[in-house]
Amino acid sequence: MRKDCNVDSFNLVFAIKACVGLGFLENGVLVHGLAVKNGLDKDGYVAPSLVEMYGEFGRVEDARKVFDEITLKSSVLWGVLMKGYLRYSSDSEVFRLFYLMREGGLGIDNALTLICLVKACGNVFAGREGKSVHGLSIRRGFIDQSGYLQASVVDMYVKCRLLDDARELFQKSVDKNVVMWTTLVSGFAKCERAVEAFDLFREMMLGERVLPNQCTLAAVLVACSSLGSQRHGKSVHGHMIRNGIEMDAVNYTSFIDMYARCGNVQMARKVFDMMPERNVISWSSMVNAFGINGNHSGNIEEGRKQFVSMTRDYGIAPEEEHYACMVDLLGRGGEIGEAKSFIDNMPVEPMASAWGALLNACRIHKKVELAEEIAEKLLSMGSNESSVYVLLSNIYADAGMWEMVNSVRRKMGIKGYRKPMGLSAIEVC
Repeated sequence: MRKDCNVDSFNLVFAIKACVGLGFLENGVLVHGLAVKNGLDKDGYVAPSLVEMYGEFGRVEDARKVFDEITLKSSVLWGVLMKGYLRYSSDSEVFRLFYLMREGGLGIDNALTLICLVKACGNVFAGREGKSVHGLSIRRGFIDQSGYLQASVVDMYVKCRLLDDARELFQKSVDKNVVMWTTLVSGFAKCERAVEAFDLFREMMLGERVLPNQCTLAAVLVACSSLGSQRHGKSVHGHMIRNGIEMDAVNYTSFIDMYARCGNVQMARKVFDMMPERNVISWSSMVNAFGINGNHSGNIEEGRKQFVSMTRDYGIAPEEEHYACMVDLLGRGGEIGEAKSFIDNMPVEPMASAWGALLNACRIHKKVELAEEIAEKLLSMGSNESSVYVLLSNIYADAGMWEMVNSVRRKMGIKGYRKPMGLSAIEVC
């Protein structure tokens, strides 16, 4: 700061915000020193700015030191510190600070505190507490004044799977921006309410004339995959091309997954080949695409080629998911022996996910003896016992071995397990 410049709270706050905006932590520390030197570090405007600065840079301990040195703490100061902890996923500390603030007799006179609280509730899936915060924001009149608070409450309801509450608040909102639309579409898609997700997307585009962004399109593709609707997926793909929307890795991968789940592995491969850069997730999706459609001619060989090419041509080391995808691909295609050999020859210790994929293949192809061997292996590895027993019971049932089915179910009863509905094979482990 120039010598001829007055060192007052206004200039200090301006300088601190500039340091945050430019990412200059060291300069921010110097400004803090200047504030201390001039006796302004505890000023009602400077102190919150310093706390916010340290929070933005991940220095929450330094933010806390500044906070603790203030005798009379305003609700704004409390809110800014909560924001710092929230930024680095210290949700429990956000709740603790709120209780301490209330114990100190302070009321809520700003939306920031409520935003931090409701975000923390969403992060820990505390829907009941989130509803209470929503009610508090209504009583204090902040919900109608802050679009960001409205968006945060909608996001909290979505994370807590309270989709009808999310939609009710969303419909009352005046400022329905693309972020709020995307949050809602994504929530319905992830909660397997795909038809409603696509209806929301259509309303957003045609009714409200809000242009989707990359995140919106990735979310609606999840809905297309759930519906198994290639027609809807192609319309989204066409929209992106017509409107010159640049696709990122997430969009490419979403299209690969959508086409694969709709049975069009050729189109999935075409999208994969169009990618300017391929990451671990995109390779996993492509190998998985062949696995989903592995019983069709040629897909097993294509999957093998992709797996080898990933390491040989692109230098990407296979991870647990890739190995499990290859086992699933071979197993679904009936190559049980090769799948077992693949696991036995893995350069790393075989993971539960790979054995789980092979166990599922044994169910598909009625390989009872091998299934028993794998189930024993999984149980010795400490995998989810209930899931292993359920799948083994299904394998015996498919083979008509009802005495063994009863034996497994008796074991489950003794251990206090119940058969869950709709268990996915790969979730076994």
